[in-house]
Amino acid sequence: MGVLKHDPQRVRAELEVAYEQNRQAYLKKDFAAIMALRAPDFHAVTPNGEVQDRAAMESYIQGFLNGIDRWIDTSFDIDSLEVAGDQARAIVRQHADRMALRPDGNVHHVETWVTQRETWRYSDAGWKLWRVDNLRDQRRMVDGKEE
Repeated sequence: MGVLKHDPQRVRAELEVAYEQNRQAYLKKDFAAIMALRAPDFHAVTPNGEVQDRAAMESYIQGFLNGIDRWIDTSFDIDSLEVAGDQARAIVRQHADRMALRPDGNVHHVETWVTQRETWRYSDAGWKLWRVDNLRDQRRMVDGKEE
């Protein structure tokens, strides 16, 4: 690893590019592009401590995309970043605003928010999202009403 890869300002700039690529992939509902930004051993830890491996996350992401009728917007904002070795841990605020199919069989206006820690690992292929955990501040509004 070169020294520049460890420079927090450079890492932040590189991750900002990756988050914009992720955003565009979600807006296009491009599952392959979304997963290409993730490490082979990508996983998430749910608020109850359950680990969801890459296969489970692939299923979750595909299901999420399938439920979207159309996007209004989505955003990923880095609140803070710590770089150590080949890892970068970002606290990220996410907002997703979309028209989505709900359990009642109808399309509704759905907005969700979450803050979570996302750990990226550097490899020969660049930065890849490796782990998501510490989910908090989750909110969901459906047709303007808090759920």
